[in-house]
Amino acid sequence: MSSVEDERPPFWPIQVAGWVAYGLVSTLGALPYRRAYPVVLYFTGTTIAAFLASFVMWLLCRCLMARRWSWSGAVAAILACSYALGVISSMCGASLELLAGHSAVARDWRAAAIAGLANAFSPAIMLVAWGAFYWSTQHWQEVRLREQQLMLAKSSARDAELKALRYQITPHFLFNTLNGISTLVGEGDTRSARRMIALLANFLRSTLEPAAQGDVRVADELTQVRQYLEIEQVRLGRRMVASISCDDASKDALVPHLLLQPLIENAVRHGIAPSMQEGRLSLEVRSLHGNVIISVYNSLHAQQHAIRESAGLGLAMTRARLSARYRDFHFAASADAPGGWLAVIQIPLVTG
Repeated sequence: MSSVEDERPPFWPIQVAGWVAYGLVSTLGALPYRRAYPVVLYFTGTTIAAFLASFVMWLLCRCLMARRWSWSGAVAAILACSYALGVISSMCGASLELLAGHSAVARDWRAAAIAGLANAFSPAIMLVAWGAFYWSTQHWQEVRLREQQLMLAKSSARDAELKALRYQITPHFLFNTLNGISTLVGEGDTRSARRMIALLANFLRSTLEPAAQGDVRVADELTQVRQYLEIEQVRLGRRMVASISCDDASKDALVPHLLLQPLIENAVRHGIAPSMQEGRLSLEVRSLHGNVIISVYNSLHAQQHAIRESAGLGLAMTRARLSARYRDFHFAASADAPGGWLAVIQIPLVTG
């Protein structure tokens, strides 16, 4: 993300170019006069003086911004200061013309002052425009800075949420897995224990490493789900029958990292694991009309609905993450007709 400092318009090139353009336009306007040289001298002196006066306007604008003046008060102060500086700039131009000996009223300083006062409108308008441009530029930079701060805050909140989700997933899952490994070792099934340790290491590595952009491909997310289910398959054996399907159009779609983990873990932990009967878990990902539809089905029995209520934290976190990430999404989780549990997510199909 580029910083506001990088996007700031270059002050000196714009400052010099603007006043040079003002001087050139004023000079070109003096060329039709029969005695153009005195007029050119006047506009030259006026432009140089107004250029220096713009730094006074710069100090004024910074002071007004620092003190948080109201718009009406700031406009009044800028107009008054611009007119006063315009008078001074115009008088400087008339004085240069007088000193060069080309004034119509040679060395009549009072007449030069009156001429400067009468012709102050042009430099005053230029200084007002300068002040408005500087003020609007600073206001734009302040708005951009607030936007960047807001984006940084949202990004930090997503990172913190993701870390909290990782830390929530890891402890009890790690405890169950280690307990399963201990059981396998106690039963003398060292081959399954070693396989479970390897699967656990791969799962923890992919879970604890942060995603580069906060989003991952569906294919990568499913790889992590498969790692988790392989570990649970070793622990639960024939009590769990898991299946995963994904169409080709959805594999490259982007989803928030660890989006599916709470749903899959709820299905195993609160549904299949407590039951002594065989449980069926299916995960389906498909694309439809520019959306990605994710379905997680768990064949629970009616008497286990009360157990599933303790999984509400994972469902609430999933809904909150989707709400923070997407404007248009659908998420529903409820008991389905056959007596199981079905969670459905629909999000826009976005590829990286």
